[in-house]
Amino acid sequence: MARVRGSAPREEGAGMVVTANTAEGTVGGGHLEQKAIELAREWLRLRKSTATSRHYPLGPALGQCCGGAVDLLFRPVNESERPWVETLAHAERAGGDIDLRTRLDGTSPAVVTRHRFRPWHVWVFGAGHVGRALAQVFGVLPCRFTWVDSRDHEFPRVVADNVTVLQSDHPQDEVDAIPPGADVLVLTHSHALDLEIVRALMLRDDLHYIGMIGSATKSALFRRRLADRGVAQERIEMLHCPIGKAGKNHDKHPGAIAVAVAADLVCQRPATIADVVNGLQQ
Repeated sequence: MARVRGSAPREEGAGMVVTANTAEGTVGGGHLEQKAIELAREWLRLRKSTATSRHYPLGPALGQCCGGAVDLLFRPVNESERPWVETLAHAERAGGDIDLRTRLDGTSPAVVTRHRFRPWHVWVFGAGHVGRALAQVFGVLPCRFTWVDSRDHEFPRVVADNVTVLQSDHPQDEVDAIPPGADVLVLTHSHALDLEIVRALMLRDDLHYIGMIGSATKSALFRRRLADRGVAQERIEMLHCPIGKAGKNHDKHPGAIAVAVAADLVCQRPATIADVVNGLQQ
């Protein structure tokens, strides 16, 4: 999305990757997105190689009531575009803002679009057997893994480069430091501490995933206790417990739990630019 004027479904820099059969990302849904996908696929069919921009008023003609207007930039991706695609993929992994300049013809000024990337944050409270297994599994995934426990001696001496160890005497006090959009897992050595951490997490409305290790019995007990402490029911429903493939994993080995939880979270993440480009190359 190159330019936004007035009310619009997405911000400048929002975008999609469209292929002949798939579309990842979103420019806001509805008729605008449908028209954008149709035009992108028409350009793919015609093997267009130059970028173009289209203006879309967001009114009755598109069946959208936003009232503003947007300019969408369509940029074909081919082998010659590999450098900027790799730049985007790196920014997506590491986080940050990146400006892309696209020239529509030989005389017009380049169109500049700013793309904002926020890294995938995973926070885990608890350095027991399952916590250590999670640190190993997520240590090879493209995320930033923050590992919290009050017991310094439970952390291994060596961790993966993307793992940050945070020893805290009061782990529940670290909840405020969790970045918005993070995935959070609670699996400490204490049910009382689990409850305090989960309650603090429930007070936030900007986290992507809140999970707690435990059985269906523990889940029911915690939900009652959270309700007794004044947590709204819609917030309580955000809690995933048991964790790992919607609770269908029956293997209690720490490694099996870690793999199941990682699979659960990875499946919920949107496809990345790197994923899409790799798929195009296969």
